[in-house]
Amino acid sequence: MKKVKIVLVMAIALLGVTAVQAQVNFGVKGGLNITNMSLDSEMFKTSNRVGFFAGPIIKVGLPITGLGFDVAGLYDQRDVKVNDETITQKSIVVPANLRLSFGMGESAGIYLAAGPQISFNIGDDEYTWDDMKANHEQAKNTFQLKKSIFSVNVGGGVNFGHFEIGVTYNIGVSNTADVKNFDSVADHVYENRKAKSNSWQVNAAFFF
Repeated sequence: MKKVKIVLVMAIALLGVTAVQAQVNFGVKGGLNITNMSLDSEMFKTSNRVGFFAGPIIKVGLPITGLGFDVAGLYDQRDVKVNDETITQKSIVVPANLRLSFGMGESAGIYLAAGPQISFNIGDDEYTWDDMKANHEQAKNTFQLKKSIFSVNVGGGVNFGHFEIGVTYNIGVSNTADVKNFDSVADHVYENRKAKSNSWQVNAAFFF
């Protein structure tokens, strides 16, 4: 029992030292994303649109050389064109990345980062519009965004002084939306099709 207590005390002491030695930096982050949304059928054509994101970020460097993590809370907005209709997606995005940094001198370095991300939809969650079929009959299209989306980030970049510039590829894991009804393509044949979105992101951050 005494040995267990000694181990626990040593572990708590080590955590305390780690917390004290950890380098914590607060900052702001922003950038652009290029959305590439793909549907299950090629008949639902999409096109790339530029969006943006911005918000606060915290970066923590651990005592272990080069290892750390960052967490951000970002406002993200992106436009996607689906079947000639432009859909604007507004979200609060929370990425949490594990980081591995390599020094290139006293004030510069490169880093690799990867981790999960969850997005919460704060805009419209359903888009409906009417189209005219070849036989001049009116058809209703319904595209419904999910309330939350899980994805994974993989990327890297360079840092110098208080600044950081990077590139990230965001990979959609959960569905972004449901295509509830696309009568203008075919009568209920493609009903309930799913959509996922991936995006390349170019970002910059400034740490105080």
